[in-house]
Amino acid sequence: MEMIPMTHRLLRLLLVAAVLAVSACGGSEPTAELATETTGDEDLPFAGDSTETTATGSDGATTVPPPEPEADTTPTTDGSGLPPVTTVPSSAGGDPEGLYRGVIGLLTPDELVIPPNGDPPSLPADVLPLTGQSGQVPNRPAAAVKIDNTSAAVPQYGLQAADLVIEEEVEGGATRLMAVFHSTPSIVGPVRSGRTTDISVIGGLGSPLLMYSGANDVTEGIIRAQPFIQNRNSGSSSGYWRDENRRAPSNMLSDTAPHWESATGGPPPAQFAYRDAGAPVQGTPTEQATITYPASSAEWRWEDDRWKRWQRGATHQVQSGAQVDAANVVVVEVDRVDTGLVDSSGGVVPEFVFVGSGAASVFTAGHRIDGTWTRSTLTSVATFTTADGEQIELTPGRTWIQVVSRGSGALG
Repeated sequence: MEMIPMTHRLLRLLLVAAVLAVSACGGSEPTAELATETTGDEDLPFAGDSTETTATGSDGATTVPPPEPEADTTPTTDGSGLPPVTTVPSSAGGDPEGLYRGVIGLLTPDELVIPPNGDPPSLPADVLPLTGQSGQVPNRPAAAVKIDNTSAAVPQYGLQAADLVIEEEVEGGATRLMAVFHSTPSIVGPVRSGRTTDISVIGGLGSPLLMYSGANDVTEGIIRAQPFIQNRNSGSSSGYWRDENRRAPSNMLSDTAPHWESATGGPPPAQFAYRDAGAPVQGTPTEQATITYPASSAEWRWEDDRWKRWQRGATHQVQSGAQVDAANVVVVEVDRVDTGLVDSSGGVVPEFVFVGSGAASVFTAGHRIDGTWTRSTLTSVATFTTADGEQIELTPGRTWIQVVSRGSGALG
């Protein structure tokens, strides 16, 4: 773990604490407007979601992504006809005026925020690290894809092939999804823009690829400054195309397979502990969980030995017509802070800090287990424990993580 001078560490932690304190007290410092997108069903394109995204290289040249396929706009599961993924230099943008006032961008990857609470989970070599299921573990990193979750984006591509899906709030109280793939490649989308929250929710995945459509200059600079993220911004990587049967910006698609061909690094670490077959289930029996965000909601019902998902009062379906389901649903309460940025409609751009510790509720095998999550650094794997300090065990299979604001009462 990186050691930094005590004086610098104290100053950094004091700054982070001050940001959290301002957020907790409802403080409102002046915010800076950047060209980010608005939220809701009327989402407008912005830099990173437009159909002609460009990126300025370190040599000052402007690069444009390869042309989109002109013939068949229906994606194929094997990615045939797609160009190989290549990443070109892109300006990090940065934050020369000090507009950013969040937390994640102030942390170094291994900076200790809170002492660990037990050892991280570990799994045998023949068990898939993100699902706990037996199988040959692919020698590749996780691929995390930022996916639209407005009504215009449904049905989405790839959610039922993902090992892990994380739902996070953005401006206006709407939500986006971070679908994480490792065991199975997939067509994915609609791909949308990055937020600093993304750094927090994928930090424990080792050296993941982050696939997203773009971001404003400040956010892009913070994302590109993270040494553990393999950046696959659509403005500086090929392998993205537009589905002409959908309206922009909710129509950008990609395929994880060609991105993996140019990736480096091995499998992600295990994210959860899993219950042995036939072992008793912790917690209390339950058949339903409702998570309410300011402008969105999700309901999970225990049916046919799976958690099945509804949102906006209807079944949540993917492109194949299947209803979204999961073996586990994990709700984590985290600190919400303002980044100091606003979108083009004046909405505050929030950041959700999935580092430190907070309340957690795990829904697995028709039971609810309440406890605590702990992540000691930005790149640590979270540990989940009961009030008695016992490790919480999940059911092997796909897991959804619902990130909610601390004290919001989002979990009903």
